[in-house]
Amino acid sequence: ASGVWVDEHARTTVPGLHAAGDLACVPHNYMLGAFVYGRLAGESAAAYCAEHALPELDEAQVAQERERVWAPLRREDGLPPAQVEYKLRRMVNDYLQPPKVTRKMEIGLQRFDAIRHDLDRLQARNPHELMRAMEVHAIRDCAEMAARASLYRTESRWGLYHNRVDYPERNDTDWFVHVQLQKQNGQMACFKRPVAPYIVPLDDAEKEVYRRLRVQTPELNAA
Repeated sequence: ASGVWVDEHARTTVPGLHAAGDLACVPHNYMLGAFVYGRLAGESAAAYCAEHALPELDEAQVAQERERVWAPLRREDGLPPAQVEYKLRRMVNDYLQPPKVTRKMEIGLQRFDAIRHDLDRLQARNPHELMRAMEVHAIRDCAEMAARASLYRTESRWGLYHNRVDYPERNDTDWFVHVQLQKQNGQMACFKRPVAPYIVPLDDAEKEVYRRLRVQTPELNAA
């Protein structure tokens, strides 16, 4: 899974900020998980708000962000968001698609950095295009995060999903961990987070049902 790190209450590492669905670092692409984590996030966020007063806002920061968001609508000449998004997604396919090659991902990082100049020239003619323009910014950031995390994890894991040509073997000794990113000195930096054990207790009846469902092989029976 990839996404914003959350705990069992859908809380991120930023107090008061919650995440659910494909945005969160939970199994993706299934509605049941989105429903469950959506409820957890809502309940946890409501409890947090009940215990905390509204914070003081940094008006200068708000004004700066408002200017950044509205800038594409104010440009009389610029690049269409759909065009830049297409270009960016092609780069992701060309440089990050498995099997992953170190040099290709390094070139991809260079391309993702260079396309920042295009983002500064995005033009939006209506609110819908403004939304697409902001999405392109997020896509670029996600592409860089994917490239940096892939380069950081020097092994192969999860089948084709993270198949590195330069490091074809799985390495549980060094890489049975979560790879996460944080901002350090204005740059993305990777670090390891240990995998917490997740053990669900089963009674004897549940264990027997599970045993019957397992695929029986001579090797397993001998064990």
